[in-house]
Parts: sequence; structure tokens; C-alpha cells
Amino acid sequence: MELPYHKCQRELQELLQAQYPLIFLRSSEESRAINCAIAAHQSLISTLEIEEGELARWNSMEGFQRRSILPEDPVKASWKRLGAAPNPKEDPLMQAINILQERLEKQATPNPNNQHTYILPDWSTLIEPNCHLTARQIKELVIAIEQKRPRPKMTLIVIGSDWSIPTILRNHVHILDLPLPIGEELYQDIFSFAISKYNISDEQARRLSEEAQGMPLQAANQTAKLITTRNLWLQPEEAGQLLLQVKTQEIRKTGVLEYYPPQGEGLQDVGGLDIIKTWIRNRRHWFEQDINPELRPRAILLEGFPGCGKSFIARAIAQEWRVPQINFEISRLQSKWVGESESNTYQALRAIEASAPNILFMDEIEKAFAGAGGDTSGVTTRQFGTFLSWLNDHKYPIFFIATSNNRNALPPELFRAGRFDETFIIMPPNTQERHEILEKKAQTYKLPPIPATTLEFLIENTAGFSGAELEKLVKETVYIAGFGYLPTETNWQEALAQIAPQYRTPRMQFLLQNYLQLLAEGGGKSASSIENNFLESLIVS
Repeated sequence: MELPYHKCQRELQELLQAQYPLIFLRSSEESRAINCAIAAHQSLISTLEIEEGELARWNSMEGFQRRSILPEDPVKASWKRLGAAPNPKEDPLMQAINILQERLEKQATPNPNNQHTYILPDWSTLIEPNCHLTARQIKELVIAIEQKRPRPKMTLIVIGSDWSIPTILRNHVHILDLPLPIGEELYQDIFSFAISKYNISDEQARRLSEEAQGMPLQAANQTAKLITTRNLWLQPEEAGQLLLQVKTQEIRKTGVLEYYPPQGEGLQDVGGLDIIKTWIRNRRHWFEQDINPELRPRAILLEGFPGCGKSFIARAIAQEWRVPQINFEISRLQSKWVGESESNTYQALRAIEASAPNILFMDEIEKAFAGAGGDTSGVTTRQFGTFLSWLNDHKYPIFFIATSNNRNALPPELFRAGRFDETFIIMPPNTQERHEILEKKAQTYKLPPIPATTLEFLIENTAGFSGAELEKLVKETVYIAGFGYLPTETNWQEALAQIAPQYRTPRMQFLLQNYLQLLAEGGGKSASSIENNFLESLIVS
């Protein structure tokens, strides 16, 4: 298997060979991206026996630095400043562009068979859409490279996490992505060395590599050093926990993602919702297989009453499939700075991909995308388009679970055929489900089994209660009974009298009728087995 890093290096080498004048190497890892650009340049020279003209990188303090091989050690190289240092009183980018124009005339053009590569870190941040003059000068430089005859081998490589490319440059830029490292790359570059050095097994090294997947290379490397410092190589559980802590922190740095490892009993902790449970269990092996990725389950929408278990069942699915759950709060991506929200979206999606396989969870999706198509800034609309494109096109074992209380607030294109594998309508628990939920919650709060007569009374008098309200009933009963005392039937009745179920409110009645209509029209599948006339009986006349 070709590693993503090697694939990116190969494609970058091909772009250099094809004499692309301007490339945007998109990556949140600057050092790794620079190394990839250097490797592509060096590989092109050695493969095609091209003479090296110049390989240089830009630095805000030093200006351009040229890479030179040390004569005493051909493996090593040094960076030496190219020309004078930048004038602090002048625009550093304008000075850099002037130098590039000079290199074109004095170096690249007289030596058309030599490869000239210039690495430009963070120019994607410095050249914003409104930097019209800077963008124009770069465009003129690119056009000059293209029009020279014979055509010089000169390429500019911009490196950054994302770029709101100025309009006048869009037809001249080729975008190439460098993904975060996968487990195999982390194994080869970092963890395999511990096999001989610290006498760990190959299996353990690979397991640690998989646990580190989703982390930037630098973070994984630093964590490996911390494992060494704490002498944890021969304590695999502690080493894995350390990796998990760092990985969780790295994912949280996006500002919109939360990472939860698969800890729990899975679907057996969930009371009711038997239709969803069956659906999920039947598709577990299809999600895990790599033989036919097109048949992996991709997404479900859970729509229904608040407090009826939508978030709970999502966490249980991650536990059942033994994969982490990543919560995505896309509304926190929006930024007042033009283009920054799109950059944050890109980085978040790359982190999600790198952590695959996983469950991607978005709660109350209508809050994230309700304004799509109507926002004046266009930020929400662009985020929505970016996310939908990714949801359609990604090839990773990622199962997306979204919840919604009311689909009417969502853009209709979200419900295009094939977007979600299934839409489940989650309603207040029926008789059997209330029985299961009450028993499970009593176990959760370490109560003895509820007496049969009391349980029958509670089930009969809690029709329409949500799962959250049933849990509140159990907790209130414990409080009323008093610390260290077991609840009596009177305690249960007192607690029941204190809870006013939400299904009776006008808003919930409106939603209830909407859900009944959706079920009748085939707009979703019931998450639970249908109990005759139960849902209809909840309509308050």
C-alpha cells in the first residue's frame, strides 16, 4: 500500500516534472510538508538526472534560504541565506516576489534544464483574498514563467493549512493535499524503532501506531519521546493511555471536535429502540470490511423528541462497533475573519479522516445548517456545501450520525436520496421500552429490582414520558427515599407526581403530529416496534 505521504510526494514530483509554476501544498504540518517538497525535488533530480538549479525556502526574518549539500556529508544539508536580509521597513512579501522575479531572469531562464523550486510557508495566510496587488504580482510572475522560451523549470510551492485563493490567482494554482499520517506511516517513522531499542514486540509497536493515528507526525514523535522519558515502552497499557490523552488533546485543538474512546457495553445498555439496534448489528461487519468499501454504511439521521435517546444511542453504537466517537460542533467553526471558517472546516475534516475508523456525531444538525442558503456572509452556505461534498465523496470507514428535532429547519438538499442510509424517527418509549428503561436505570443507580406491582403502576402512568424523564423519575425517587434508604412504593408515587412530561406542551404536540405524518408518508422508519394506537393516544385533544 502506498502511504499518503509517499503518494503526495510522488504527485508533487510529477507536478514539478510537468512544470507547474504555482502549487498549493495544503497541510497543517509545516515541517512535514516542507520535507515532502524537498523529497519531491530531490527525487525528481535523481530520477531524471536533472541538474539542480536551486532549492530554497522563504523565512520572514531571513528572507530566502538556499539548501546546500554538505561536501563532507552528502546526506546532510544546510540552509544559507540567499542575498541580503529583508528590509524591515518594507513589505516582506513584495521583497520576496522581487527576489523570485530576479531568480527567474538570472537563474532559471539562463539554465532551463535545471530545476528551481521555491518553498513558501504560510503564504496562504499572508495572501488574503483582498491582497490584490500582491496577488497580481504573483500572477505576473507565474505568467512570466509560463511564457519564457525555452520554458524554465521553476515552481513556487505555497504551504499552509488552507487558502482563500484570490480570484485572479485561481486559474493558476494547483492544489495538492498532504493528509495526516496513518498508522503504517507512524509505525515506519516512529514506533518500529522501539522494537529493537526497547525490546517491544512488533504487534505492540503496530498497536501503538494505530492508537496514534489521527495525530500530527510531530505530536506523535513528541509523545514517543515522552513514553521513553517515563519508561513506558514495556507497559503497553500506560503507553496507550498516554497516546490517547495526547490524541484527544490534538483533536480538541481544532476547537470543534471532541474525541471519545469506545468505553461501555454498547447497545445492551440501551432500553428499547429495537429497530435501530437490529439495523446497527446487521451492518457491523459491513462497516469493518475493506473488500468492498462502497457497501460500508455511511450515515443515519435520528429525528425525534428531545430526551428520547438520540445522543445515547449514538454513543452506544460507537461502543458496539468498538470505534471512537468524534463529536463535531460545526457551528463553532464560524469566524468573523473571511476564509478562516472554511480553513477550520478543512482542518477538522482532515482530523476526522485521519482518526478513521470512527463514528462522527453531530447533535441537532439544524442548529449548524439552518441558515444555509440565506446567510448574507455566505459562510454557513459554504460550510454546508463543503461538508456535503465531503460526506458524499470521502472513502474512509467513517459512520456519520446526525440528530434533529425538526427537519423542517434543514436545507432540503440534505435529504437527497442516498445522503443518509436511513432516517429513524425516535418517539416516546412504548410500554415494553418503558419497562426496559426503568429496570436499567434502577440498576444504574444501584437499586434492587422494582417490585412487580410498583413497576406495573409506573409503566401504566408514564405513557408519553421521554427516556430522560424516566431517568429523572428514578433519581427523584432515590432522593425522596433519603440517603441510605431503599425507595418505597409511596416514594415512587411522590416522585411521579412531581414530573410533568413534555409531550403535553404545545410545541411537543406539534412535533408529535409531524412525526406521525412522516411515519405515515414513509419519511422515516420508526426506531421502535410499533405499538397499536400508542402514539395516537399521546395527542392531546
